[in-house]
Amino acid sequence: MNENKTKGNLQKAINYISKLSSSKKEKLMTILKQVNKVQSSNLTTKEKAKEIKQIMWSDQSTNSKLFIGAFLGAVTGLFIFGTGGIGIAALGTGVGVWGWLATAAGGAFISSLIQNYEKKENED
Repeated sequence: MNENKTKGNLQKAINYISKLSSSKKEKLMTILKQVNKVQSSNLTTKEKAKEIKQIMWSDQSTNSKLFIGAFLGAVTGLFIFGTGGIGIAALGTGVGVWGWLATAAGGAFISSLIQNYEKKENED
C-alpha cells in the first residue's frame, strides 16, 4: 500500500478517535495498546489474530462493540479490501480484520496510530 493511503487512513483513524467522548477515547486507546502488546509478542500470526479478536471483540460489551466496529470499519476497509485475498477472508469469516491486525503491516499501523494520536493530544 502506498504511503499516501497509509497516511490518509492514519489521519482518518485519529479523526475518528478525536470525535469520541472522553471515556470512549480512553477505552479505545487502552484496547489499542493491548493489541499493540500482542502484535509485539512472539506469538504466531494465527495466535496473535486470535488474541486480538479476543481483546477487541469477544471481551467487549455490545456498546463497546458498536464503536470498536465503527473504528475498524473506518480505518481497515481500504487496507483489507485493497489487498485482495485477505479481503475475501474478511467477507466470509471476519478473520480478515484480525489477521491483518496480526501482521507486521497491522502492527505498524496501530503503533503509528497510538504515537500520532498521543502526539496530537499533547499538542492540543
